[in-house]
Amino acid sequence: MRWTEDKPRWRRRKVGAVKRKPKQATSISVLRITVPIVLLLLFLGMAFLYFVTLPKFPVRSVKIEHGNARIDEAAIRTVVSAHVRHGFFRTSVSGIQSDLLQLPWIKTAVVQRKWPDSLVIQLTVRDVVARWNESAYLLDNGAVYRVQNPLIRVPLVELNSAQNDGPALLELYYVFKADLARDALSIQSLNETAYHEYHILLSNGIFLYLGDANLQARVHRFVKTYPIELADKSNTIAYVDLRYENGMAVGWKP
Repeated sequence: MRWTEDKPRWRRRKVGAVKRKPKQATSISVLRITVPIVLLLLFLGMAFLYFVTLPKFPVRSVKIEHGNARIDEAAIRTVVSAHVRHGFFRTSVSGIQSDLLQLPWIKTAVVQRKWPDSLVIQLTVRDVVARWNESAYLLDNGAVYRVQNPLIRVPLVELNSAQNDGPALLELYYVFKADLARDALSIQSLNETAYHEYHILLSNGIFLYLGDANLQARVHRFVKTYPIELADKSNTIAYVDLRYENGMAVGWKP
């Protein structure tokens, strides 16, 4: 009996000997590890912000890539200088791009930082193919582009239209240009009157009067005749009137 009574007591002592770790101690250990890490990250973040906002990292070099004579580099330098005085890290790349796009002729602008103290600016220029109505320019898609600063020393054909239809006149210009190039002739100006009549001034000073119909056929007639009948007399020709069904009239200089 004494044995049977001691056995349960022994078991109770065995079970009671197992100790469980309190949950509160585990939470405190995690906090002891997490809090210093968070404080360290905050300190590093504040140190980094202080580091990059200091003006002691100046931009010492600005490289401008464009390859076009229309670019006014003085105007670009003025725009960039207003931004880079804040230092390398605080220079607003998007701000420079936005301001550059407000300059005449600038089509696209890409600005990149280059460590440790440089900026690289890549520019593309609007594709201008002609002067338009004496006061603007025509882009390669036929859109009219108005700018206060005229192009300097850039030879451009002059397109003028009382109808203000840039794309249509530009399309005609390309057609006539290809036809006349067979005789090494080039167009100085192409004009459309209020009555939808067209005339061309060639670079050699000869006017071509085309009228208002069958325009390309009339240019073909001139191109076919010019090298045979007119090329050797070009210095004395004032105009060629092609407004005839099958022929042309030549006007001579006085």
